[in-house]
This record gives sequence, structure tokens and C-alpha cells, in this order.
Amino acid sequence: MKPMRLLSYLVLALLFASCSRYQDVVLHEITDAELISMNAKSIALRIDARIENPNGFRIHVEEPDVDLFLNDRYIGKALLDSALVIDKKATAVYPVYMHADLAGGPLVAMLITSALSGEVKVGAKGSAAGRSGALKKRFPFEVSQVISLRD
Repeated sequence: MKPMRLLSYLVLALLFASCSRYQDVVLHEITDAELISMNAKSIALRIDARIENPNGFRIHVEEPDVDLFLNDRYIGKALLDSALVIDKKATAVYPVYMHADLAGGPLVAMLITSALSGEVKVGAKGSAAGRSGALKKRFPFEVSQVISLRD
């Protein structure tokens, strides 16, 4: 009977642990951004984001729905190039690699203007889902950063 009692205590402990209060993950700032490649058809970039997870569990970022902007003009949907896992009870800078197939307007003119000015403003607006076990929540965000093309 002792193994059964131990199992019931373990199940109760897991149930109470899973009911712990969830706290929102916070995107504090973009610490750096790098334009990896850009041409008339696509763009690839890395954004370093300082993110805080006050929860006692890691969060896996998935299902991004991100509109990407260049110089405040919509250019397409961004896709994550690699998995992003946010550590538990930590604030850290995470590299976020993404790319987009360019879909909008006079992109060649925008690329020429950016090349002549030496900088481009990259923005992203949307949401991503965070998952930890059975718990899943969408996180809205909006960020922008001016990137120097001369570095």
C-alpha cells in the first residue's frame, strides 16, 4: 500500500505545481540588430532581444505571426529560422534569427534609398505563442530598430 500512497502524493504535488500562477514574459528591449542579407526578393536578420521570464518553467516560442517593416513600410511576413527557448526565472539576451520573402511595393527604390542613406529602419509587429507543457499563451509585441548598413 505504501507505493500507492507515494504515487498519490506525487500526483497531488504535480497537480498543485502545475496550478502555480503564471506571470507574463516581458520583452524589455532590442539590444542589437544585424542585417544578415537583403536583396530584391528577401531579407534575413538577427535581432538580439532582452527577455524576462519570471516563471519557474522554460517557454518555447512558436507559431509567430509577424509583420515585417522596412522604413515603416510593410514588406512581408517574417518567419523564425531557429527555435527560441526562454530560460526559467531569468532575464537574458536571446538572438532571434528570422527571414521574410519580400511582398510589398517599390522595394528596389526602398533598397536604393537605404543604401544611399547608410541605414535602414527595421520593424516587427505581431504575436508569437509561448508553450510550456500544456500551457500555451500568445504574446503580442512591437519593436523597431535602425540598422547601420556601413558597419
